[in-house]
Amino acid sequence: MEIVVNDTNIFLDLYDIGLLDKFFQLPIRVHTVDLVINEITRPNQMQAIRLLIDKGMLVVKDYPATTIPDLFQFNIECGGNLTFTDSTVIYYARSLADSRILTGDRQLRNRAEQRGIKVSGILYVFDQLVEQGLLSPAIAAQKLSELFKINTRLPKSDVETRIEKWGSLQIAK
Repeated sequence: MEIVVNDTNIFLDLYDIGLLDKFFQLPIRVHTVDLVINEITRPNQMQAIRLLIDKGMLVVKDYPATTIPDLFQFNIECGGNLTFTDSTVIYYARSLADSRILTGDRQLRNRAEQRGIKVSGILYVFDQLVEQGLLSPAIAAQKLSELFKINTRLPKSDVETRIEKWGSLQIAK
């Protein structure tokens, strides 16, 4: 089963459009780091994430204080404008065999790919939800349209292509 290491924005986007539970039905093992969890500030979002942790559906890597110097050094090695939290996501993903990072953050994507780590974003998640039959194409198109209204940083042409494809699949049936 594939392991994915999530960045904060994937959790928040999925929560905001009501697909967090569907995401955790995918045949993947979802991991993250404690610093990502700490970035979740809205009580309702935190409650949903805590429930997934308590159910054992979300694995959270807690870094003890003794690792902070190594994590800071790794953050410096990553360079650029990568946040400390984002560098810990890469650090953790490197320790897992054949993992994939899920993020919408360009800096994180670039730095992880430079280190040979597979990286995907929210569109990958949508593709997987449709392929696995967890979302109908029509609902996927609707939810992606809803997400694009609140997250305009998504690649417009890729979003439009999927919405058009999934909308036409629904009509064709």
